[in-house]
Amino acid sequence: MGLAIIVMLIWGMWVTRAIMEPPQKIVKANLSAIVGDYVQAQARSASPPQEVEAEMRRFMASLDGELQRRSASGQVILVGEAVLSKGVEDITPHVMKAVYASGVKRPKPASAEEVMQSGAEGPIPQVPVRPAPPQAAAAPSAFGPMPEQASAAAAPMVDPSSFGGPYGAGGQ
Repeated sequence: MGLAIIVMLIWGMWVTRAIMEPPQKIVKANLSAIVGDYVQAQARSASPPQEVEAEMRRFMASLDGELQRRSASGQVILVGEAVLSKGVEDITPHVMKAVYASGVKRPKPASAEEVMQSGAEGPIPQVPVRPAPPQAAAAPSAFGPMPEQASAAAAPMVDPSSFGGPYGAGGQ
């Protein structure tokens, strides 16, 4: 009888703890969109590479800190692309807002004048073009001319039917 009372007390404590603990909330965040938007904004800015690198490190540290803070508060964060259910709350805008509120500044697009000032001061450098070797000296290939042997005018066109039809089915 005493053993049954002890087992019932232990079971009661376990059930009470399970009921009183808040359940973990599953949420999703589209991290590729968050980072992609920031990278695109940085690409459009006229910041020097050293500044871009430092700002990117601050951005990533702030993003990581926000995700850790949310995880510590009981949220299970899934990458947005991995969630197949529409019933999972999307916290992407909230994470972006928190990252920028933490002191990370949003890159501003460069004006045309800033782009011109940050670009090359002189004319755009030209890449030297190596002339094609004479065709008589080149050895023929079973696969057609090699890239350095081919010229734009003599380049053969590839027809899908030469590989057995448009899907390689060969008449099936």
